[in-house]
Amino acid sequence: MYVLSEALQELFEHGAQWVRADFHLHTRADKEFHYDGEEDRFVASYIDALEAAGTRLAAITNHNKFDLNEFKALRKRARKSGIGVLPGLELSVKDGANGVHTLVVFSDSWLADGQDYINQFLGVAFAGRVPDQYEQENGRSNDDLVDTLKKLEGYNRDFFIIFAHVEANSGLWKEIGGGRMGELAAEPLIQKYTLGFQKVRTHDKPDAVCRTKVKGWWREHYPAEVEGSDAKAIGDIGKGTKVYLKLGDLGFDAVKFALTDHKFRVSAEVPPVGHSHINAIRFEGGLLDGKRVTFSPHLNCLIGIQGSGKSSILESVRYALDIPFGEKAQDKEYKDKLLPHVLKSGGKVIVEATDRHGGQFEVSRIWGQSPNVYVDGKLRPGVSIKETIIAKPLYFGQKDLSAAGKGFGHDLVEKLMGDSLKAVRQKIEERSGDLKTAIESLNSVRNDAEDKQVLEDELKDVEFNLEHFDKHGVKDKLEKQLAYSEDLIYCEGIDETAQGWHKAIDNAATQAEGDFKLIEAHASDHNADFFTRYAVKLQELKGTVATAKTLAATIKSKSGDLHALRQELEGIRDGLSEEFAETERNLVKALEEQGVTSIQPDAYIKLVQRKQELEAQIDELAKRTSKEKSKLEAVLTAMASLDSAWHDEFKLIAAALKIINESQGSLRVEAEFKGDRSAFKNHIDGLLRGNNLRKEYYEPLAAAYIDFGEIFKDLDKASANAKGKPEEFKKLFMANLDALTGYQVPNSYTVTYHGKTLSSHSLGQRASAMMLFLLSQEGNDLLLIDQPEDDLDSQTVYEEVVKLVRKLKPNQQFIFATHNANFPVLGDAETITTCSASDNEITISVGNIDDKACQSSVISTMEGGPEAFERRKTIYQIWKARAV
Repeated sequence: MYVLSEALQELFEHGAQWVRADFHLHTRADKEFHYDGEEDRFVASYIDALEAAGTRLAAITNHNKFDLNEFKALRKRARKSGIGVLPGLELSVKDGANGVHTLVVFSDSWLADGQDYINQFLGVAFAGRVPDQYEQENGRSNDDLVDTLKKLEGYNRDFFIIFAHVEANSGLWKEIGGGRMGELAAEPLIQKYTLGFQKVRTHDKPDAVCRTKVKGWWREHYPAEVEGSDAKAIGDIGKGTKVYLKLGDLGFDAVKFALTDHKFRVSAEVPPVGHSHINAIRFEGGLLDGKRVTFSPHLNCLIGIQGSGKSSILESVRYALDIPFGEKAQDKEYKDKLLPHVLKSGGKVIVEATDRHGGQFEVSRIWGQSPNVYVDGKLRPGVSIKETIIAKPLYFGQKDLSAAGKGFGHDLVEKLMGDSLKAVRQKIEERSGDLKTAIESLNSVRNDAEDKQVLEDELKDVEFNLEHFDKHGVKDKLEKQLAYSEDLIYCEGIDETAQGWHKAIDNAATQAEGDFKLIEAHASDHNADFFTRYAVKLQELKGTVATAKTLAATIKSKSGDLHALRQELEGIRDGLSEEFAETERNLVKALEEQGVTSIQPDAYIKLVQRKQELEAQIDELAKRTSKEKSKLEAVLTAMASLDSAWHDEFKLIAAALKIINESQGSLRVEAEFKGDRSAFKNHIDGLLRGNNLRKEYYEPLAAAYIDFGEIFKDLDKASANAKGKPEEFKKLFMANLDALTGYQVPNSYTVTYHGKTLSSHSLGQRASAMMLFLLSQEGNDLLLIDQPEDDLDSQTVYEEVVKLVRKLKPNQQFIFATHNANFPVLGDAETITTCSASDNEITISVGNIDDKACQSSVISTMEGGPEAFERRKTIYQIWKARAV
């Protein structure tokens, strides 16, 4: 074991990576290699050439020769540059017409403990000859391919072979005929150790051995197609066709595994990453203070025993990105308590992310606050995390996949739709506001009508009392005094109107003056002449503020003149006070002479004044209540507009569900517009409960009307369901009109799996269905799941889920917190983060499936330790033998 160089640590910081490999390289030790440079510069120049070519993995395969000292020098220098160098040979095997050039790549065990078993093997392969006789490309060995593999296998040290330049001279396809090729393809040793064909060029060639024919012979044993520059000079290094391997380590074991898994781990080019993804999350404060967890754009597994902190990391990602739990989250209470414990007061999480265009972002969130988005260290308010940065992330907690209770379909749709409903819901909010305003205006008119009725009742009472006074001629005797009172009431009304007019204009002018001051000058590079003319008109518009202020001053002056005239009239009236008093005294005396003592002139005057006030108020209310019809129409229009917005939302959801349902055939989600009748009944019951109306009254309403707007339009008929209390129902309905008609009756969703409602299936079937359903969706760049294996059997995890994850992960990022080894191991996770926790700290270690330290963690954490792992392996082999 050796410590990774800084270059290698940087290479694998985000897990397994695509690296260029060259499986056919020669060096100065080869007689065919030409080098004219300085003696002591060869190693440095060689590694520099590999680095310049972008080669990260190099197999040194000289012709029938291995120079241990040269190899050690090359490897030592390569490690500093983050390049892996593997020991190998280009062995000329005695087979076919002219021999078959076979690249043999050895594990480090061939050179362990200071030994050199490679040269020992060469001595056996070319027994009876000295090196000068076979250390060149035409020096054929003593054995054919099968016997050569037997002798290599006899060393009990790992290796694999790649057939060199298969279609050229001394290549397997060129030298071996069809019959012999068929025999080799069926040979177990050949199948076991052959991991590559180098330099495959022809696809289908009727008159020669070609890819199509060889695939027919080798079938499922057809190995990876790889490349090598076959460099005979430093200038040749990196020339020719390229091949890339997905590796998490540059050692023999990782390379061997990549070649055996060549469908997923070998490529002629580096697959581009086109989806948004998280690169890392780091922490300030709390149990993870100072820690940084890196992620691959593909499959990431968080592992550890229960309580080790893996859920803490997953939750921190969810929290930073502001991904909601969902209304039906099964473990919400636990997760609500988890983050405060992990982050502590003032704790902060920072997510490093890349969008679909390659843009780099940081999302920072302090516990208890909203997230902030940064670009190049600068705060960028308004940037949407789930639209601009990470496209449509999905989160599911423990047991969420198997939950299929009431409301589950709604919760699923909300998660799948994400922020795509944001615009239409903003429209719904605006139109809800319009409806509320219209209802307030209608209620104001309805209140005016009630007030008008009260005033009219009072006026009748006043008029009745005045009739009593009029029988005694009081009205005629107080006519002058009453006339002055009526005139002054008129003037008071004018004063109020004038003051209101002045206030409205003055406030508007002040507001406009402030608004115009905020307008800055505009400079245009392309429309300068236009904006010169525009500025003139804008200045003219600003000038109207001064006009408005002048108008306000004029109104104030004219209002003052009217107020002065009113005061003049009040003065005249006050000057007549003695005359009025004398009139009242004489009237009282005359009434007493008639035996009438119950009537007082001042009471009559107050009644007349009250009558005048009531008539003025009733007249004003009559004008306002005459607009009730238009106010009602405004409410109905607002209701229709809001309903249209609700339907627009439903259409978006229905269209999305159609695509989702058509993308796979097993699980379907069907939507019904305003179909949640239970929510309808619960809402009206919640508002009207405790008003002597029975709950069963609402059943027929929910059956007959789709929402409360329809009830309002048909209120007289609908109120009949109250049975004996229709007026009371109407009154309560109108009192709660906004809360009822503004309520969006939820859509209902039916989730079926293979034609049966999901809730009727077992927990395992539900979880399987949901997992496969989620994986079949497109456009959700990030999928976070805490323990996806919960309620799934191991066979389903591997046979269906893991295989699908492997297929999908090039185009989607997965972050799973898991106890099931199938996900990191068979899923070939690009990163594996091992977690362990103490009272005050969570410790993490980020690696990948090729990393030996990480492999030990997987065995220890997920397989019960090495002993349990080996025992299961032994038992499985016994079972397999018995089955045979």
